Amino acid sequence: MQDRLGMKIGVTYGVSTIPIVKTIDQALEALRELYKVGFRALVLPPELFANIQDTTELYKEYYGDLLRLKNIAKKFGIELSLRQTDFGDMPENKLRLFSTISSVMDCRTFAIHPNFYSRMPQQQALKLVVYKINEIVNELRVKAKIGIENTGRVGELGSIEDVIEICKRTTNTEPVINWAHIHARGAGYLKTQDNFRSVVDQLNRGIGQAWMRDAYFFFSGIKYGPSGELGHMSFIGSDLKLEHLIRTALSYGITGTIIFEEPEREKRIVDILDQLGDMVR
Repeated sequence: MQDRLGMKIGVTYGVSTIPIVKTIDQALEALRELYKVGFRALVLPPELFANIQDTTELYKEYYGDLLRLKNIAKKFGIELSLRQTDFGDMPENKLRLFSTISSVMDCRTFAIHPNFYSRMPQQQALKLVVYKINEIVNELRVKAKIGIENTGRVGELGSIEDVIEICKRTTNTEPVINWAHIHARGAGYLKTQDNFRSVVDQLNRGIGQAWMRDAYFFFSGIKYGPSGELGHMSFIGSDLKLEHLIRTALSYGITGTIIFEEPEREKRIVDILDQLGDMVR
């Protein structure tokens, strides 16, 4: 089914038995479980690397473990990515560290929320984000792409327009499209397939069509209010419909990876694979 859709299917942070992997052994167990059910992508959480303080420590004490995880993922045919949404008071240090980890592990992307300079005006913050990403990419010669993920709250840096602007002005970056966040920012904007298509068209106008050959999507149910995202939820009961995304991807010939953020992880997603199969036949 994934081959017919042209999209690898994956989950965030772990599996139903280990929702957030925090050790290399737990991550390896999650990879084995995903391999059994046929999933091809896993987003690793920052908690897995909480003990690594800097790149020197990474190479001295953790390099072997990272290579072990990378090699098992390759053996199973599972694409790895990292994601960091909270940079705290030291965004530059975390950007450097996680960019290095991503490169060591041959990750597909290192997805970030670009809202880490929240105490300054948005246009100034955007310029600084662009500067820091370019600085780090050039300094470290980062192999893994840095994925600029749109955020879910109104009033913070991370709209689709911001993502386009950052990707246009940086090297080795790509848009990471979180459809639930678009829906929440627009107070339920993505109600029809035409709304999904309008987002794709906006990206194509802003950065060209090359991104569609290897797109990276997050999808989940979401609760929202006037200020945007209130919290993620299960697909069940959500007014954001997966079928609109699948039909849009098929109509544009979009290929790449789709990551589901679902509380029950692979158990619930396996249940909807039959529905996805019907859409792509």
